[in-house]
Amino acid sequence: MSARDCEITEIVGGRAQSLAGLKPGITVVHCLNYQMWMGGLTDHLTLERTGATVVPFGVGSTELLIDTILETKITAISCTPSYPAVLERVIAEKYPSMKPRDLGLKLGLFGGEPGIDDPAFRRRLGDIWGMQPRNANYGVSDVFCNFASECRHDTALHFVAHDVLHAELIDPDSGDGKGLDPGNEGELVLTHLSRECQPLVRFRTGDIIRVENTDKCACGCTGFRFRVIGRSDDMVVVRGLNMFPTMVAAVVTGFDELSGDYRIMLDTPPPYDVLPVHVELAVEGRDDGTLARRIEETCKKKLGATIRATVLPHGTFPRTEGKTKRVIRSYE
Repeated sequence: MSARDCEITEIVGGRAQSLAGLKPGITVVHCLNYQMWMGGLTDHLTLERTGATVVPFGVGSTELLIDTILETKITAISCTPSYPAVLERVIAEKYPSMKPRDLGLKLGLFGGEPGIDDPAFRRRLGDIWGMQPRNANYGVSDVFCNFASECRHDTALHFVAHDVLHAELIDPDSGDGKGLDPGNEGELVLTHLSRECQPLVRFRTGDIIRVENTDKCACGCTGFRFRVIGRSDDMVVVRGLNMFPTMVAAVVTGFDELSGDYRIMLDTPPPYDVLPVHVELAVEGRDDGTLARRIEETCKKKLGATIRATVLPHGTFPRTEGKTKRVIRSYE
């Protein structure tokens, strides 16, 4: 990118982070990977654009991160939605007298992977951490690292880049255009309006979104508001139903017995009659012998799809500091 491209990237990303509640006087620790990944450095710069004090931490050295948060009285964290689970595990193992909320984090700025849209997951973060979770960092690395976030009035993502980025909605199969009207769903397509180096025209993001609203928000933002339903490459068709990992997550996080972590395990190519889902017990979760059946029944009722649930002990899934892969295609 040119110097001008970098500045526009920072300005647009700063709008999103500010919308999510970051401002001067707040100290935020940035826990995304700085090594050979656009999101690490550019997201750091967008955080700084808000006037906040940014602590560049990255991933790894989790004990040091916990000590740093405590010693410097950091009150906000920028990370993936799955990263708090890593911190919880380390706190339980290394700081047995401490609870996650004792760290004093009040604002969570999340991005990089799905999950934060789930109301049950949000409640869990609030209960365990005492923080306000915000979907603050939606972007596409090829286009802009961050150009949408939620505000305190509406959890839908607000598009904040109309002056430099043109958005379209298309049918992911046919490629036919669809209007950016409330209720419409489709693949997000983006075109740079201001770009000196490698401008993109009608770039297909692979993200399937639903437009929620096009009216001016109470926060003052005039951009259209949307939610990411899933990615076209993560979609699994089960008996004609389009299934995305976020849909499964909405069911899994509703069970207190579970940690909320899950994997969709595909060991054969499509077509699929049943979706194999592996779930994990919470730290103090117990399976009374009916848990798998209840999960399957809930999925059938809420999603209309048949799944085969396998309940695994707590700690089975590795806790990742980066993006968590939910769909495992072992046949590839």
